[in-house]
Amino acid sequence: MKNPFFSLAAWVYEKTKLISGKKYDPKVYKTLLQLHPTGDGKKMYDNFQIRKLTLMLAILVIGIVSALCLHLSSRMKGKLAEGAQLIRNEWDAGDYQITLHAVTENWSREIPFVVKERELTKDEEIYLKEQLSYGLPDIIRGKNPDLAHITQNLNLISSMPGYPYIFTWSSSNYERINASGKINRRDIDGNGEKVSLVVTISGGQEKTSFTYEVLLLPEELGEEETFFRALEKELLQIDLEGKSRGQIRLPKRLMGKEIEWKEVKSDSSILLFFLFFLGSLLAGKGMESDLEKSRRIRNKQLIKDYSGFVSKLRLYLSAGLTVKNAFLRMTADYEKWQEQERSPQNRGRKKWYLMEEMQVSCHQLENGVAQEKVYQDFGKRCGEMRYRRLSFLLAVQLKQGNDQLLTLLEKETNDAQEERKNLARKAGEEAGTKLLLPMLLMLVVVMLLVLLPAYTGFGNI
Repeated sequence: MKNPFFSLAAWVYEKTKLISGKKYDPKVYKTLLQLHPTGDGKKMYDNFQIRKLTLMLAILVIGIVSALCLHLSSRMKGKLAEGAQLIRNEWDAGDYQITLHAVTENWSREIPFVVKERELTKDEEIYLKEQLSYGLPDIIRGKNPDLAHITQNLNLISSMPGYPYIFTWSSSNYERINASGKINRRDIDGNGEKVSLVVTISGGQEKTSFTYEVLLLPEELGEEETFFRALEKELLQIDLEGKSRGQIRLPKRLMGKEIEWKEVKSDSSILLFFLFFLGSLLAGKGMESDLEKSRRIRNKQLIKDYSGFVSKLRLYLSAGLTVKNAFLRMTADYEKWQEQERSPQNRGRKKWYLMEEMQVSCHQLENGVAQEKVYQDFGKRCGEMRYRRLSFLLAVQLKQGNDQLLTLLEKETNDAQEERKNLARKAGEEAGTKLLLPMLLMLVVVMLLVLLPAYTGFGNI
């Protein structure tokens, strides 16, 4: 079955090429020709761009469909029923969080609310309830004037410099003051609210406790904040009174204000679409990066094979063959190698880029192309300076003869072997550098294994 995205990508590519007027990216076109010298450059370039566009379109379409499904599902899973009612989950289905949007004639606000699962009746009751309690002198008052006028968080320290004690705090009301000293003045009215703080001092012969009375002053609230505080309190009261019911009936009027309820639904479809769109762009860049990586691998292989190629060429010329026959002979050996590569035991062998370039040169020679042009094209296709220099020598020998060429090839062979030794030495140094980080990590682990037991046992000496 033909990939539908491929046909769409081909159509988009052709239309885009006509509109933009840009035919080819020279860098990509040249790289494809270097990797596949026997192929049709235009067809290879078009096929590569269509495959890249196919991958990008596939990711983009999947992203659009996923974002659309997420958007529709977020609209379908509402919990707010008609008549301002919240549907409770059954007792074994767990609680759920919902964001309510309360709208009055003058105000509106989003209120996060936890709808607890339906509690059991007396015959089904299996739940238990929890209790809380927790709370020192002028130091603990922090930025407050004294403990009788608390409007900011307290400084409940766990130790004091110069004293070998540990302080443990407890409070008579965890909802107002927690263990870290953070206060909550919500819904305090009148003359404030008192909270008892108890500090237990440990570290000496005996534990000692002191109690301090703390007065939390009421908050100064505006009309809007007062209304929504009362609304949240009303919701909690309704929830508490109807724990065994299947629905929660929300108030429609409070403090003389009509309330319209709406559910706030989370919708991450745009974010999901953006992520898939970004993924499609990264996939296209990844294909181009892979192509560039293949080009670098090809160039490294050509450099590595140069010394052996020059030595073999010199050997054939010394045996009396011409340059043309030497090329044909090496290409014939490569074709035999290709036959062996097709056998099951040799699957997975890498491409031999140098021999593929020579195949192209041999086809040109067999088709009657001038030898001088064939050798020059061979050097240009290989791209490396070494091959360009060699192609120049081979073109010159057509006029000067093999004697002068053998002398030049002998010098070129010696230089190539010396250069290959330098490359091997450089590769060894790079490998040693790459191993430096793992060796350092191993050294750190060994040092920890040796020093940690000595450090932990030092206090027992």
